Amino acid sequence: MKKFLKCRVTISLVACWIFFSAVGYLQKDTIYKKYAENMGTMPYFVLVLQGIHDNVYPWSTSNGAAVDVHAAQRDDYEKSQVRQESIAKQQADRTSDDAVGSKTPKQAKEKPKAEQADQKKREDTVTKEEPEIKKKEFVQVGDDYFDDAVFIGDSRTVGLGYYGGLDQADFFATKGMNIYDLWQSAFCDLDGSQVTLEEALGAKQYKKVYFQIGINEMGTGTVASFMDSYRQTVEKLKELQPDAILFIQGIMRVTKEKSDRDAIYNNPGIDERNIEIAKLADGERVFYIDVNDVVSDENGALRADLTFDNLHLYATNYGIWVDYLKTKGITEDS
Repeated sequence: MKKFLKCRVTISLVACWIFFSAVGYLQKDTIYKKYAENMGTMPYFVLVLQGIHDNVYPWSTSNGAAVDVHAAQRDDYEKSQVRQESIAKQQADRTSDDAVGSKTPKQAKEKPKAEQADQKKREDTVTKEEPEIKKKEFVQVGDDYFDDAVFIGDSRTVGLGYYGGLDQADFFATKGMNIYDLWQSAFCDLDGSQVTLEEALGAKQYKKVYFQIGINEMGTGTVASFMDSYRQTVEKLKELQPDAILFIQGIMRVTKEKSDRDAIYNNPGIDERNIEIAKLADGERVFYIDVNDVVSDENGALRADLTFDNLHLYATNYGIWVDYLKTKGITEDS
């Protein structure tokens, strides 16, 4: 039985070999033509096995189309790859051109002209710019400089009017005046009548306006609230006296004795306000001047020998203030 089975297997193999060989031989010029050309003298059954590997069977179309299906697919694939590579190369070239410059050749040629135009425009702008306004400087002046001046302030300005010898100037000042009541109170003497500051300044135009105020506000409000009102006053003075130079004067300090023991009227508080007042000067029409430069001791406080109450000057010492003002004149030539 075992011998018979072994014979059957052998017989089957031989039969398959004969069948494939016959098919390969008969179809060597048709469906297996391509394999026969490539394989030379190889046995014919190998043609069939190779064809089966490529899905070409003995019953396939005998015109060789079945074999050529894979060849055509390979050709299409190769052509597709070539096309994709070509497209990718074109895109890469365009990207490279964009990186170099997005402008067209015509625009690229026009670029130097555009740069020249921009340069010329900048040069014209520089040429047409107005020259920088030179800040005016203080000059020495005489007594007649104050003939067309007005002094506005509190009790310290009252003392300057009484004892400074500036009889040719007008004084609108009163004891206890402060920045908050400046425009409400009728404290200005105009032809024997008491009028408000706005009325007084509206009745006459001056060439110089001297303004000092601030000692009476030390215990009221804050530096910020004081400066808000002070700033508004400066703008209003400029509006009412459009042709006048405005001198804003620093608040005169108190003596060291008073400053050290007084929680309200002290020099650190005065200096804090003076710093802010000085910021309002523009060097063209508004000028900051500070009499403390000539009435202070080595500690920066009001000299004790100049005052009778640690706050106001002796009548005989107001000349120091006037002499200081004469060194701070502003003229057309200055």
